[in-house]
Amino acid sequence: MKFFFLLFLFLLTWQNLHSRTIKIASWNVENLFDMHYQGTEYEEYVPGRHGWSEAMLRKKLEHTAQVICDLDADVIGLQEIENDEVLSRLQRLLKRVGCPYPYRAVTGGRAPVHTALLSRIPLAKVRDLPVTRYGRQRPILEATLRLDPSLKIFVNHWRSKRGPESERILYAKALRKRLMKLPPSTEYLLLGDFNSDWEEFRIIDPKLNDTGGITGINQVMATTRDGRMVRYRDLKRGQREFLHYNLWLDLPASQRWSHNFYGNKEAIDAMLIPPSLADGRRWEYVRGSFGVYRPSYLFGIHGEILRWGYRHGKHTGKGFSDHLPIYARFQTLPDLPVKTSAPEAKKPLPPGRLQCHKVTITQLQKAESPALPLCLDNAVVTFKRGPHAVLQEEGKGPTILVYGAAAALKEGHRYRIEVEGFKRYHGLPEIVDLEPLKDLGRVDLAPYIPAFRPEMMNDPAARFRVVRDLEGIYRHRQLWVRQHAWPIHFRSRRWKPKEGSRLRIKRAQIGYYKGHPELVIWDRNDFETVR
Repeated sequence: MKFFFLLFLFLLTWQNLHSRTIKIASWNVENLFDMHYQGTEYEEYVPGRHGWSEAMLRKKLEHTAQVICDLDADVIGLQEIENDEVLSRLQRLLKRVGCPYPYRAVTGGRAPVHTALLSRIPLAKVRDLPVTRYGRQRPILEATLRLDPSLKIFVNHWRSKRGPESERILYAKALRKRLMKLPPSTEYLLLGDFNSDWEEFRIIDPKLNDTGGITGINQVMATTRDGRMVRYRDLKRGQREFLHYNLWLDLPASQRWSHNFYGNKEAIDAMLIPPSLADGRRWEYVRGSFGVYRPSYLFGIHGEILRWGYRHGKHTGKGFSDHLPIYARFQTLPDLPVKTSAPEAKKPLPPGRLQCHKVTITQLQKAESPALPLCLDNAVVTFKRGPHAVLQEEGKGPTILVYGAAAALKEGHRYRIEVEGFKRYHGLPEIVDLEPLKDLGRVDLAPYIPAFRPEMMNDPAARFRVVRDLEGIYRHRQLWVRQHAWPIHFRSRRWKPKEGSRLRIKRAQIGYYKGHPELVIWDRNDFETVR
């Protein structure tokens, strides 16, 4: 026993002495162009037009350098860099302000913007990975860090959503083809602006879906398997498979965004890791280290991302980018010997086989820190707005809130659901991450939406329930119904009625704010003012 303890102590000490941790980031800087006319510039960045001048370029470089310096990553992949000349200027500025990145790389070609890399670690090898032989697509940058053990980084900037999904699949197929040629144990990281959400296969815009629901980031890059997202535990079980884990899944679903397009929060920037970065040896992803860089100066007074300013046909010299940087940490572990054959428990489960304990919403409401995943059968979506929803057991059963994780669910449908994230907010249970395993079809919601009764506001069984048919007077942000008064919240400030208005509410949700009940109006059509 003493021998094993000393051996463990020796290995732990050895690991601490020889381990190295590095921070890797990715950021779309939004159109960093130089002042030399190439003929490929976007119209707004033609030198001498629209206020794009040497002075404006210096401001853009200073703002970009500020973010990179504060981010303090060892390696950062960049998107929307015009060429090596402007990257070199950024590199020199970073050195001048005390944030040196001695090594750089950028792809070539005739595209207006390219992918690039700044690094404090020497680069052993750099190459462009073309997407097609003759196209004008932006090449993927492949760089190998001069480390022991080595680590490859692929910097991506896939086709924007101005084009259909088939154009992003071109990038995915080119990348997959290259990865399949690497030795099975190769350690690499895929990062960049993929212009695809982490669950794109579930929420793809029908106007862009020219591939029958197949998406580049999910099916081609294998961040899904058997119709569900690949989870970190799947990497452990699939060491010999072509699989990738999207690091966005380390965060609650409501926090999965780095780009805000007119109020539509998207996770189009991403980092994907293969099983070789989760096998407990050599390079390893540090669990929980993935994040979005969100300093206050990157946001406006209304919470909007302060993108680079362009108004009335002129550059304003204000702002940064329409994307937020993302980052993660990776560390080296001892290269211990591994078994040549995987244990039986690590073999992939057959399609459709559940690997989670079945529970009811009643049991979830009582849970504190349940072991995940858990499975809910016959959960009815009685209400859905954006990424939020309410699930209810059949009949008059209890409800539970899905916060930020319901984008793929449909109101009025029954599901079999795998709960992947659970927390309590001011003591109330919430599902913050889930997998919709199977849509069991539509249901009639009429029995699930009862007429409002005052006693519901203090009834634990009515938490988050949707109710109908109530009428009252609006005064001081409260709805007065006879002798009762409850706070009422309108999801848009534009809907707020005048003081003393009589409201007839067709549908409202019994919500909770800091543990206190309130009525929530989610849709302008759910109420009217009665004269």
